[in-house]
Amino acid sequence: MSNTLKRTRIALLSGLTLSATLLAPLATAEVSGAVSVTNDYRFRGVSQTAGDPALQANIDWSHDSGFFVGAWGSNVDFDEPGYNGPDVEIDLYAGYYGEINDDTSYDFTLYRYNYPGDSELDYLEVSAGIDYSGFRAAYWYTDDYGGSDLALHYTEINYSWGFAEDWSLDLHYGYNFGDGIDDGEGFDSYSDYSIGVSTEFSGFSVSMAYLDTDIDGDNEVNSGVYKNSGTLLASVSYAF
Repeated sequence: MSNTLKRTRIALLSGLTLSATLLAPLATAEVSGAVSVTNDYRFRGVSQTAGDPALQANIDWSHDSGFFVGAWGSNVDFDEPGYNGPDVEIDLYAGYYGEINDDTSYDFTLYRYNYPGDSELDYLEVSAGIDYSGFRAAYWYTDDYGGSDLALHYTEINYSWGFAEDWSLDLHYGYNFGDGIDDGEGFDSYSDYSIGVSTEFSGFSVSMAYLDTDIDGDNEVNSGVYKNSGTLLASVSYAF
């Protein structure tokens, strides 16, 4: 697998100059967050914890105007022979959320990935998304993937169907492409996809899904660092 593919990361922000609207009185704002545990931290189909469990948390501040900021963190494991990688990922983000009607909303977000212990991996990414009646489509772009000065594009489509009270069927398909994952030998794009179910009760969210990619041959990793073969993912989170 190419070094740039191995740098697959989750994004989330910083570096914005907050507007006067964002700094309006907190009486018109809301703070929320969550803590979660998962058996494997997968980002766009690739494990960020060498196939091991992850403890994750986020906190968000949203304003009635539609602006929001937040932070997200997780343990990671990129260690390989001769390379002692970072142990933590801390992502910052800010953006704007708006509604077109009761069924349709959109958002624009700027993210920054931060890897204390190896700042050369840090980078910015932007995204735009739209939600309509259970569907979500989004596009992500960075021109400095994993600190490589190379561009990477990611598109995704998701669907969530509530088939019973507090239960949903969740479908996902994503496509990665660009110089940031081009290994020079014909590998320059791949897809990731998943199908799962999720439920909520007493403030807890529980999900289980099967996730896989179409990466095969010499680029397929079945265990350890940057595992990208099919797996069953389970997570539990508590929102506050």
